[in-house]
Amino acid sequence: MEHFTNTSYFFIPFSCGDPDNYRELINALECSNDWIKVNENIKYMLKYVADKIHETGNKPSRCCHFILNNNSRKISQYIGQFKCYYNDNEIKKEFKFNILEIHLYYFSTSVGIIAFKVHFNDNDPFVIANAQYYLKKVSRQNIYKNGSDESITFLDISKKIVEDLHFSQDFDFFFYSFPSNERANVLSYLEVEPKDDYRKELYYLRRCYSNGFSYIRNPSQEKNEIFSLTKNITWGISSEAAVCLSCPQHNNPEFSKNTFYSNFTSQYLFMYILLLHQKYVLYLFLTQIGIGENNDLNKLEKYKSNLYEFETDFVFSCVTEVPQYQILYEKLSASFELEKMYTDVHEPLISLAEIRKKADEEEGKRRDDKLNFALILFSVLTLFSALTDSVSFAENIQNLSTCNKTMQILQIVFFAFIGLVSLTTFLLIIKSKKK
Repeated sequence: MEHFTNTSYFFIPFSCGDPDNYRELINALECSNDWIKVNENIKYMLKYVADKIHETGNKPSRCCHFILNNNSRKISQYIGQFKCYYNDNEIKKEFKFNILEIHLYYFSTSVGIIAFKVHFNDNDPFVIANAQYYLKKVSRQNIYKNGSDESITFLDISKKIVEDLHFSQDFDFFFYSFPSNERANVLSYLEVEPKDDYRKELYYLRRCYSNGFSYIRNPSQEKNEIFSLTKNITWGISSEAAVCLSCPQHNNPEFSKNTFYSNFTSQYLFMYILLLHQKYVLYLFLTQIGIGENNDLNKLEKYKSNLYEFETDFVFSCVTEVPQYQILYEKLSASFELEKMYTDVHEPLISLAEIRKKADEEEGKRRDDKLNFALILFSVLTLFSALTDSVSFAENIQNLSTCNKTMQILQIVFFAFIGLVSLTTFLLIIKSKKK
C-alpha cells in the first residue's frame, strides 16, 4: 500500500428503498466491470462483531465493500488530480488534491456509504482544514479536474458512478437532508512535525473549519474531543469529523508510516464506517415514521421489526479488546450522540403500544356487540316460546272445571315467571347496548 503524508475520506450516504432488495444491488455491483469487491480483513474486532457483519458459512453478509476500478475508461475521469477555487478576503485562491480511490459500502439495512479517498498537495494542517471546509459541502462546491474547465461536485460524481448499475431502486443520497444543505463527514490522517501542543491544529481539523474562524480555546470540550493513547498518535473528534495526527519522529517512524497508516486506511476506516452507518440508519428510521395518527398498526409493526433487527445485527457496546480502538469507538459514538438518537427512534414504539391497546378495545367491543345481538335473538326466541306456552295454557283454562285447581295455579305462576325473566333479559340487553 502506498503511503501518503495526509489522507482524507469524505463520506456520502445514500439509501436504496426496501432492505429486501439488498442482494439485488450486491449482484449488480458484482456483475459490473466498474467495481471490484473487497474482502474486508477485520483483524482487531471481536469475532461476534465480524461474524454478524461478514459472510460466515451459509450465513450471507450484512455488509459488502466495493472499490471503483481505476482502470475503467468511464471511471478514470473521476480519479486523479483536481483543484478547487475559493475566495479569501475577496481574493480568488485555489488548492489542489488527488482523488485516489472511491469506495462503496452497502449494508443489509438498505443504507450505503460512498467514500472518497483524497490526498492534498499541501501538508499544512491549516491548509487542509480550510480545504475540507469547502469540500465537505458536497453538493455546492465545484471541483475541476486538471486540464478541464468543466466543474463537478462530489455528489455529482457519486450519482454518476452508480447510474449504470442494473438496479431497480433509486439511490436516495442524503435522504435526511434538504437539497443544497448536504454535508459530508470527514475522516483524516495527517503526519505532523514534533510539537508540544497540537490543540490549535486539532481545533480546525476536527471541525473542518476554514481560516475565517477564530481559534477559541474550550478546555471542557477539548477534554472530550482530544485524546492521545501513544506519544506519536493524537486524535481529535467532533460530530462532523475525526482526525488522527501522527508524528513519526516522536517514536518508531517505520511503525507510523507502514503499520499504523495501513491500519488507519483499513481497520480505523471500517470502524468509522460502522458508526456512520448507525447514525444514518437512525436518521432513516426517523424519516420513515409519521406523526401520531398517521401511523397505523401495520406500519408500526414493520418499524419495530426492522429496528430490532438492526439493533441485533449492527449495534454493539464493545467491538474490541484493543484499547486504542475501543476508546475511539466509544468517543466517536458519544460525539454522534447515538444514545440520544436511539431514545428518539424508540419513541414510536410507545405509539405502537397505545394503538395496540385501542385495537384490542375495539375488537373486544365488536365481540361484545356480536354476543349481545345473539342474546337478543335468544331472548326473542324464548319470549316466543313463552307465548306459545300461553296459548296452550289458555286452552287449558277452558277446562278449569276438569283440572285440579292446585295444578292450574302452578301453571299460571310458571308462565308468569318465564314471561317476566324473558322480558327482563331482553330489556337489560337493550339497556347495555345503548351504553
